[in-house]
Amino acid sequence: MTPSSRRAKATVAVALALGATAPSAASAKLPPPDPPTSNHAVVFVQTSPRSGFDWGDAGIGAAGGVGLAMLAAGGLVVAQRRGRLTHASARPKR
Repeated sequence: MTPSSRRAKATVAVALALGATAPSAASAKLPPPDPPTSNHAVVFVQTSPRSGFDWGDAGIGAAGGVGLAMLAAGGLVVAQRRGRLTHASARPKR
């Protein structure tokens, strides 16, 4: 295996690992359905806007980033080990 093909395979492996962890379009929130056309009473609720830093959202984002970095690092390690095994098997036996 040539160094350029090994590099290409490693790049593809990392790209696949990153793509697998990206959020899919299916997880996007759908708009609410149209209200029914009946004579029900409508109640309006006024809420105050959120202010301040949301630690829960920050924790989820940090965990996702750490997971993504670990997945990418694991992909690189696997790609490098496969390259070493290929070179070792190509050596002439004594």
